[in-house]
Amino acid sequence: MDTIELASLEKFFSAIVLTMPRLFAIFAVVPFLSGGMITGIVRNGLLLMLAIFMSPVAGEMPSATMGTWVLIAGKEALIGVMLGLGFGIFIWAIQSVGDLIDFQTGSSNASFFDPVAGHETGPTSEFLGWMVITLFVSGGGLLAMLGVIVDSYRLWPVASFFPNMGEVLEQFAVRQGDTLFLWIVKLASPVIVVLLLVELGVGLVGRVAPQLNVFVFAQPLKSLLAHLMMLLFLVFVYDALQDFLRPENGVLDFLRATL
Repeated sequence: MDTIELASLEKFFSAIVLTMPRLFAIFAVVPFLSGGMITGIVRNGLLLMLAIFMSPVAGEMPSATMGTWVLIAGKEALIGVMLGLGFGIFIWAIQSVGDLIDFQTGSSNASFFDPVAGHETGPTSEFLGWMVITLFVSGGGLLAMLGVIVDSYRLWPVASFFPNMGEVLEQFAVRQGDTLFLWIVKLASPVIVVLLLVELGVGLVGRVAPQLNVFVFAQPLKSLLAHLMMLLFLVFVYDALQDFLRPENGVLDFLRATL
């Protein structure tokens, strides 16, 4: 009886240990789950809790040597990075839109160091980043993300060691890059076009009335119009986020194709 109980405990803890690398990689990549956002005991406790809940759907744990365990952990971390890229790409797209707006309006001169993100950022980029994180969490993004993680363990169990991933990994990277730039262009283009028209208007006024120093008013005017445009921008962000959180999330297509 003692031997059976020890074997069950060993199997239980092995499942938790091999489940954690995928979750840890997701937490390291997704912006609002990274070390700057959630730190210390809270982060480790959340990872452990999720690993305990995910371990039953992670499949049968392999009986292998330490070297094989290291390879499996590396494979799990790679899957976690792919999932994290899929979850975080929308947030990075919105932050990139904010960077473009900051550059066009001259607000990038007021950039500051964000201790949470760990890098320098502009005011509009920071505002849009926190806004989309708030919309993501309040709009059911965490539940959708957990659903994708659970499905990922079903589609690609821990014991499935040699999937067909060469060509699929390349296709996934290309598609994610295309999606990132497509969202940046779609979401930033209305604001950028308005700011370009303001630049042209200011330039024409400067040519017609050279005695007026119109460029003194260019930056405040562009900042005002950019922030007014962002009121309309919120509607497009919300619609794009709802499309991103659809049940047929493209991240799972990557896992299905590797089987």
